[in-house]
Amino acid sequence: ARIPSSLNPQVRRASFADSLRSSRDWAADASVKSVAGALEFCETSSSAVVVTVWPSGLGELDEIHRWFQRAGVRIVHETVVPVESKLSQTLLVMALYAGEEWLETNCWYQEQPLPEGPPPQPLAGAKWKRALCFRGSGHPKVFVLDVSETKSSLWSEKYRVRAELARRSGNPGNSCIHLTDRQTEQVLDPSSRPAASGFGCDASFAFVCARVVLHPASALWLNGEEMESLPLGSPKFREAWQHYVAWLMSPGSTVQ
Repeated sequence: ARIPSSLNPQVRRASFADSLRSSRDWAADASVKSVAGALEFCETSSSAVVVTVWPSGLGELDEIHRWFQRAGVRIVHETVVPVESKLSQTLLVMALYAGEEWLETNCWYQEQPLPEGPPPQPLAGAKWKRALCFRGSGHPKVFVLDVSETKSSLWSEKYRVRAELARRSGNPGNSCIHLTDRQTEQVLDPSSRPAASGFGCDASFAFVCARVVLHPASALWLNGEEMESLPLGSPKFREAWQHYVAWLMSPGSTVQ
């Protein structure tokens, strides 16, 4: 299984813009520039943060906007992420939490069990998280934020906000939103970028998550026929997935 040529790390601005114009969701020139600018911001700035609001939290967007206002963040870009099937929803979860072992082991299941019981292997943790995050209707909504001049820390309020979202929505708070971790200059340095692995939950960075949710080639691939054709967790599935994750992590592959 091969990653599409549109995911080539050497993709340039012209082909990037062309691929955006070919998508019904990003047809207008102004939108092309906004998405390209947001991707470049996340690739280069330690002030970049990506917040994904899962369908389980979409009913509480007012509370999320109040969180942003209290912190004094600047919204650089916002959009929805089209995910058309249960598989593409599962793949989106896997991409935003890439490398975390619970996606395979489902070791946190007992903290938030499902009424229908634990999902089967393979990738039981990813299936479990999909079930928690995609309660209700609608597609995930994404905000790219600039935290360079904030009045308070998004991360220090994260748990209070999650608790409020859980109270208001009836869904687990950490399945209402996904907040990227602090993206330091070291993280952005191509020679020292960490690879997410193990049980750690503190290696989800804006430059990676922005590519997942904003780059049109990512959306096309996550919703595409190639992954639909491969048995989940099979060797060919894992080979294709590793190509995709390598593209997400590779320096400078967003806009050149």
